[in-house]
Amino acid sequence: MSNEMTQTKIKDAFRELTIKNSFAKVKVADIIAKAGISRMTFYRHYLDKYALLEEVCFDDFNLFVQIYGKNAIWKDITMSILNVIRNNGKFYKKVLEDKEAKDCLFDALGRVSCCYTGKTAFRGVYSAWDGTLCNWAESNFLQAPEEIYLTLILNLPIKEVLPDTELDRAVKGYENKTMEEFRKEGNPNTAKTAQRKGAGNSYVQSHDQSQN
Repeated sequence: MSNEMTQTKIKDAFRELTIKNSFAKVKVADIIAKAGISRMTFYRHYLDKYALLEEVCFDDFNLFVQIYGKNAIWKDITMSILNVIRNNGKFYKKVLEDKEAKDCLFDALGRVSCCYTGKTAFRGVYSAWDGTLCNWAESNFLQAPEEIYLTLILNLPIKEVLPDTELDRAVKGYENKTMEEFRKEGNPNTAKTAQRKGAGNSYVQSHDQSQN
């Protein structure tokens, strides 16, 4: 059996067990038994169930590449992630209900950000995601992803310091920014270019740096 097939069996077994029970109750021994593999095989691929969960979330969140490519804009990536979470609602509800599991989810989000922008988002962005996703899970993902996207935007910290006249421009500049543009902003050799992106984008960058 190929490594890819083995990993798929492990991940599928893990998803089913998490949905049926809870993340806290899932043991590596349970995953091994359900996947029909040896203990050695499991640990050849994953350090523990936390590493497995992070990998499952990362795979899900990374699906946007198949649709939009690696240089997608922030809005398309966010909508892709929200759709994946809702389409796998039973699994992600259990994840978001468990603090340790939720930490793994946000580690996966951080990996996505690092992979395509070269940096992680600042605390305010993760706080917006945290509150938005947890409230969504509590409602059993009743609202459409489009509604949740708007809620997430409203929860971003930029609205706290910008007047209404500038907020719309700042939001549009942020959500339409490509991954390459985010990456260039983190490169000191392209700082002058980043400064010419407009008031909204300049604010987001400077606010990111002030929070780190």
